[in-house]
Amino acid sequence: MRFRSPRAPGGSLEITNAATARHAWRVVHDAVRMTRVGELSAAPDKWSDLDDTSAGPDGPRRYLVHRDPDGSIDGVANYRLPWSPRVEEAGTLVVEGLQAASHDAYRAMWRLLLDFDLTRKIVAAPRPSDEPLRWMLDNPRAMRLTRQSDSLWIRLLDVRAALEARTYDTGGALVLGIESDPMCPGNEGSWRLDGGPDGAVCTRVTTTPDLVISLQALGSLYLGGMSASLLASAGRIHGDRKFISLLSRMFRTDPEPFNTFVF
Repeated sequence: MRFRSPRAPGGSLEITNAATARHAWRVVHDAVRMTRVGELSAAPDKWSDLDDTSAGPDGPRRYLVHRDPDGSIDGVANYRLPWSPRVEEAGTLVVEGLQAASHDAYRAMWRLLLDFDLTRKIVAAPRPSDEPLRWMLDNPRAMRLTRQSDSLWIRLLDVRAALEARTYDTGGALVLGIESDPMCPGNEGSWRLDGGPDGAVCTRVTTTPDLVISLQALGSLYLGGMSASLLASAGRIHGDRKFISLLSRMFRTDPEPFNTFVF
């Protein structure tokens, strides 16, 4: 795999120890989670298991830190080079985690990880579905998705509070009809959502809904990573195409939602 652009990112890279990595992970994650819907704040002991010992066939865990031109940490990664007695399995570098608070840090860390001697394959998990790395490569097909699973689940207990708690990519107004919610019957009925980039107001109304949507579909849309058109095709949303399109534009988020911790 080769990068399309030979331009060297700014800043500096350092292969470091576990103590520095523990500090770096908290600094970088706190910055990244403010820009990515779905990221959680870290528990106090989240990275306490990072150490510098070497045990077992997985090989020692190594740590990579990126600093911006001013010397501040803006990227961190954990990786291993496991030993294998089988030739066909040798030369695999495992990236256990990588986070970057800047484009330069992201590019610089991946450039190094893709350029280790005697490495034939890089395996990384978990990673977001909209990984920029693919589009940095001279051959985007060199990066393959080998497994996909979800690590975010949303169940709206209070539709009004939930819809008012977020902002919306495009301004608009819709009346959403929720026909059934056996767990929280207070969510049933028609709700008018007036939302935009600055916030939203959601009120109960008695008018005919523009769209009828299941509570499960509304939960899927809530973080902004699902297409309303796709859910409509699956029979989870019913209504005029123009309202379905507006629903998609309002709820979308960029970048897509992602949760590093997999709870």
